Amino acid sequence: MGRTARARQRNKRMRVTQNAPEDSLNPLLYELSRLGWHNPSRLTARDFPLTGRGVCSKNQKFSTGDTLINLPLKCLVTISTLEEAAHFKSQFDVTKFHKDCKISFQSLLALNILHEKHLEEASHISAYINTIPKQFSAPYFCPIAELQRLPVEILEKTVEQHRLIRENYTNLKSVFHRNECSYCGQLYFDEIYTLDAFKWAYFAVNTRSVYVFSRQFKPDKCFFQPLLSDEPNMALAPFLDLFNHSAEVTTSADLLPSGPKKQLEYVLTLESNTSAISPRSQLFISYGALSNFKLFTEYGFFITQNRHDYFSFSLTDVEDFLKHDKTYSNLILHRNKFAFIRQHNLHDEMFVHLDDGASHNLCVVLHLLVHEQSIYPNVLNQVAFGAAERLANVENEVRSLVSYKINTYRTFLVDFEKLTILSESGKVAKSYMEECIRYLEEYLDSI
Repeated sequence: MGRTARARQRNKRMRVTQNAPEDSLNPLLYELSRLGWHNPSRLTARDFPLTGRGVCSKNQKFSTGDTLINLPLKCLVTISTLEEAAHFKSQFDVTKFHKDCKISFQSLLALNILHEKHLEEASHISAYINTIPKQFSAPYFCPIAELQRLPVEILEKTVEQHRLIRENYTNLKSVFHRNECSYCGQLYFDEIYTLDAFKWAYFAVNTRSVYVFSRQFKPDKCFFQPLLSDEPNMALAPFLDLFNHSAEVTTSADLLPSGPKKQLEYVLTLESNTSAISPRSQLFISYGALSNFKLFTEYGFFITQNRHDYFSFSLTDVEDFLKHDKTYSNLILHRNKFAFIRQHNLHDEMFVHLDDGASHNLCVVLHLLVHEQSIYPNVLNQVAFGAAERLANVENEVRSLVSYKINTYRTFLVDFEKLTILSESGKVAKSYMEECIRYLEEYLDSI
């Protein structure tokens, strides 16, 4: 496939959407208006064929340099919001805040979502809570039968996510002041803030938050600061989180003072786009130059023909390939070489890219393991960090490694297709593996 055909395909994406009911949008727009958002561009949300719900303007045409949206800071859910939530704060025992029980701010925001959800209509952000999807399509939510049929790099990512979520959940339980809700009498962590509910809320924050520089607005004395393991530089942005991501646009975001009182607004600007965007056409934003692996494992979708995509290999991938390929049956894989590679982090950033080819680290590692005779660190150091001309041509090894990985993914895909019913996350996972195979096959065709 040529570059022109690739460009036509890039906006195609795969995501299983679980949209909020249509009648949940009007209460949110009303609440944001009450908080000072004037919506001069008459932004609204509607369903689009490839992405599900997305944002468009009813009457404005957008070009490069235009402001997509500017939300007053008070519309966002930030550390300041949590600091002002007296009832939420009252659930925590500050005497239990300890350096060994810290949590991420993402986890604190997740718990706040569950707290506000439990309050139902009494919550000041109930209109926003009702727009959050009821489920997410990240591979984390695949049932065990599907997880066991996923490539190891995806499985390892979900295991790490599971560890972080459980660790933060356990630490949150340890710093609570009371065990039951003072309003309804239900037990907090047994009936309200259950682990399953926390997983949902954690990914709600993960998929819908924006970056903010909290020092611009964080109170000098912060109740939650001793509990946090990181800076509270995340915020939930009602309505703004309905914008979908595209690799074809570039956007910038800033907290800027506005109006006579210089109140902060979250301003999202369209930095570049292939053409002007007409009214009723979907408006996209950019999450950054993200690979499909990142999009899939963190957000639950990927983009076909993603121009920011690349395919990464682990050192285990390389070792397994060399052990299984009969061409290298007599090759001695000395442990000194692997120790050297790990010590100098050469196993990081090993990937292939359609336009840029094989990464430097991948070429170095293949040279050291296949072509370098010496096993002594001083010699390996001279080769790895010396002139590039000293490296052997490893194009054949790269080609064979890519072919090996294609066959590995095909095996996983065949095994995956044996399942008669797939979860929503599983459907996206299956399509993601197919896209990986397509990408690697296109790479082979290009070299």
